[in-house]
Order: sequence, then C-alpha cells, then structure tokens
Amino acid sequence: MVGPSEWLKYIRKEASSALSKPAPYGPDINVIEIAGETKKITTKVNLSRVEEVGIDLEKAERAAFFFQLDDAVLKALSRLPGVEIRPLMEYVNSDFEEAQKFVWSAVSPSTDKYTAIAALRGTGGYFVRVKPRVRVEDPIQTCFYMAGKALQAPHNVMVLEEGAKATIITGCTIMPEVAGLHAGITEVYVKKGARLNYIMVHAWNKVAHVRPRTVVKLHEGAEVVSYYMNLSTVKTLQTYPKYYILGDAGKVYSASIVLGRSDSVLDVGAEVVLDGDGVAEIISRFMVRDEARAWARARISGSSGKGHIECKGLILSDHAELYSIPELGGLGAGATLTHEASIGKVAEEEILYLMSKGFTREEAEEIIVRGFMSVEIKGVTPKIRAYIANVLKLMSKRTLRG
Repeated sequence: MVGPSEWLKYIRKEASSALSKPAPYGPDINVIEIAGETKKITTKVNLSRVEEVGIDLEKAERAAFFFQLDDAVLKALSRLPGVEIRPLMEYVNSDFEEAQKFVWSAVSPSTDKYTAIAALRGTGGYFVRVKPRVRVEDPIQTCFYMAGKALQAPHNVMVLEEGAKATIITGCTIMPEVAGLHAGITEVYVKKGARLNYIMVHAWNKVAHVRPRTVVKLHEGAEVVSYYMNLSTVKTLQTYPKYYILGDAGKVYSASIVLGRSDSVLDVGAEVVLDGDGVAEIISRFMVRDEARAWARARISGSSGKGHIECKGLILSDHAELYSIPELGGLGAGATLTHEASIGKVAEEEILYLMSKGFTREEAEEIIVRGFMSVEIKGVTPKIRAYIANVLKLMSKRTLRG
C-alpha cells in the first residue's frame, strides 16, 4: 500500500515535468530564480500590516483562525466542534487515505510552473472542514504574510460537508521591502446542499509576483459566493480560479474588484463549467491608473444551465491599459449564456454635478469610483457585509490618491 512518502514522491515527479511550463495567461517569470533566492529581511516584522487586509490577530470574533508567516504556521485553532482546521501536512500524515481524495486532486501539480514550484518547494497551508449540516455564523479567518522569504507557496484544502454553511476570509499581505513570489494552491469541495462564502483580500507591494491557483468543485444544490479584492500595487498578478458545477441546482457567483497602479501587470478572471443545470454569474470591476496594464477575463461554458458575465473597467490615466475578454461556450442547445462588457473613464459632467451639490472635487471623484466598484453582496451576515463595504471604501480612496 502506498504511504505518504511514496505519494509525495509521485507528486514531485509530476511537478518536475512542469517547471518550465508557463501559464496560458499573464506575464511569465523565472520561478527557479525566485525560489532560489536566499536573502533574508532583517527588519522587525510589522504584524499590524495584516489589519490592512481585515485580519485582527487578537480580538476578532471568528469560528476558527489560521496564520502563516513565511513558511511557519503560527496559529491553527478552532472554537467550534463543527469546524476542523489544521496544517495541511498534519492532516495528510494523520488521515492519508482520506487526504488523497482532496489533496492534489482538483489541482494538478503539473498544471504550470507555479503549481510545480508549490509542489516541489512550497510549505504550509491549511485543511479546513465544516462538518455536515453545521452552520457557522462567525467567519473562519486565514492569513498569509510574506515577511522575509522570496517564496511563499502554501497549499490549502477546504471541505464543506453536506448541508454545511460557512464564510472563509483569507487575507494575504507582505512587508514593503520583500521581493518574491506568492503561489498559493487552493482546492475547494462543496458537497450537496452546502454553501460557501469565500472572500479573499490581497495587499502586496511593487516588487511582488502573485500566482494563486484555485479550483472549486460544487455538488448538487451547492452554492459558492466568492469575492476577490486586490487593494494595492503589485508587480505582476495572474489568477484564474475555475469552478465546476457538477450537479443540478448548483450556483456560483464570482466577483473580482481589482485596482491596478504604478506599472503593475494584472491578469485576473474566473471560469465556470456547467456540468449540470446550474447558474453561474461572473462579475468584475477593474480600475487602472498610472502605467498599469490589466486583462479582465471571464468564461462560462456548458450544455445546460444559465450563465452571465459582466465586465466593467475604469481607466484613470492616459498611459493605463485595460482589456476585457469575456467568453461563452454553449455545448449544445440547453444552455442560456449572456455577457456584457464596458470600459470607460470618470465622466467630468458627473463630477461637476456632485460639486454643484456641495461636494469637493476629491469627494465627488471618490463617490463616483465607489459607486462604480459596487457589486451585489449576496447572502452574507451584516458583519461580513460591513467588512466588504469597508474594503471597498479603502479601495476607492487608493484608486484616486495612492
């Protein structure tokens, strides 16, 4: 019988074949060179930076908490018997037979060079399970902080058992002077009738490369509501989570709110595969300024079910670039798929109108940008709704003033 060590050897062999395999989208980088960087930052770690992505290390009301600093897992604790959270490799070693169903199952280690480097040199990450029919009111919070290492590549697995309901908030951030690559692998399994609210907030720096790799599998009647928000300048960012609706009545709502500043290169999107009579909606809001370049991608395909894509972009400077790429794939006569896309600028007449009502120009611009960023906030508690609203308020200020 194959054990954990033999299984890991197989995973690493698969990964080795993809170390030079670029992703189909986004700028290519040399992962070997970055992963081989050994320089350490010697300044004191500023833990208050995690508050920027909505993580309170001490006082937050939460059902469970996971915190990883570079490669080190500092906290993994649950306050509810219905929520299990622990380091991923602890789970693999203690429940190996079950773990094989979830770990490197939805995501292949040979997908591209970023999954490969995570399989070969990544450490840390969590396993979260919400047990059958457990409804979790307070959020499960997870945080990844790059403070000195050039590579952070955690592997995360979430499992919501049948009828479970939970909100998972992930905040990722970095010290200002750290240059490196964050390549997080996330595999999500949402069982029959379960519901997941998944909120990811990123705040990087001008020299960070970010390559999350996420696959979500939904079973009959399952629902996922996902929000991705990028708050800050980043050197390059490329992410394209993929959702598989495997049974009838499954639902996906994916919203990305992305800010591009300085010379950032961003390629962000989502894909939904309707393998059943489900419903999919992909929403994106992009704001680009300075010399940032961004690609907003979205794809829905299937032979049945309904899907809609809405991509809106705002260009705030003469040297910024934004490209919207919506795709629909009908695999037969049973699917109803639609899309709309638009790119524009802040209208001067709208600014002047608000100024005529007593607002300053700065206030008027912020009101317009915040209105542009607004997306439907579905099925979350008032606390989570307020959290998302606060993040969007911060984004609107940074969009205009840096």
